[in-house]
Amino acid sequence: MALALRFKLFVILNILCITYDLPNVYSSRIKSPLSIDFTIISSRNATGHRSVKTNVVTYESLRQKLKSSGNIRIEVQQSTYIADNRRNMELSTTFVVLEPQESPPGYELVPGMGWYRLHLTPLTWDAARLACEAEGAHLAVLNSQEEATALKGIFGKAPAIIPGATWNAFAFMGFSDTAVEGTFVTIYGDSLQEAGYAYWENGQPNNAMSDLDPEQDCGAMDRETGKLHDVSCRGKTAYICEYAL
Repeated sequence: MALALRFKLFVILNILCITYDLPNVYSSRIKSPLSIDFTIISSRNATGHRSVKTNVVTYESLRQKLKSSGNIRIEVQQSTYIADNRRNMELSTTFVVLEPQESPPGYELVPGMGWYRLHLTPLTWDAARLACEAEGAHLAVLNSQEEATALKGIFGKAPAIIPGATWNAFAFMGFSDTAVEGTFVTIYGDSLQEAGYAYWENGQPNNAMSDLDPEQDCGAMDRETGKLHDVSCRGKTAYICEYAL
């Protein structure tokens, strides 16, 4: 299978033979669905030679459900070179998350993004969220314009009329403002801006009252534009589940 997700961490250690340019202990963290902690410990022995020990720890956020994404492989390359009277050591570490070897039943692969399934049996937003989780997936969260375009294409294959749906033009997505009115967050608690996609349809969100609900607290995607709408959580519509790479 093609490699679907890569995190590249480049650490440059500039070591002078007669000074202590590198701190004795240097640590940092990269935060993402796959979090990376790394620590570099530098020391000199009695003869003045420097040794460097690097410790890298990775962990996956359970709320991102990366535990279903496959194994993680760490590839490390090391090189040294002389420049500007310095001896430089470069460590290049690549964290590779492999794609699942088999397609989840009923899901369509969008390379480099994930597996997606459009459900055409209309459900309320809460029921749709639980249905996705029952499949080991989650209600889809948009992270980029590219992903929105891909999901718009998947939704576009649906029939014009979806039997039993409150709206034919919308598919539920994994965001809402049920916790704080007017503050839309994803099912993981991130703002839409933090998630990477916050493009609303013109006039949205409008929190309009309807016969179903006094408020519109749940998120959906427009079939025609791929942009976002707020709709009633009690309405029933199509929804898209996402199985992360």
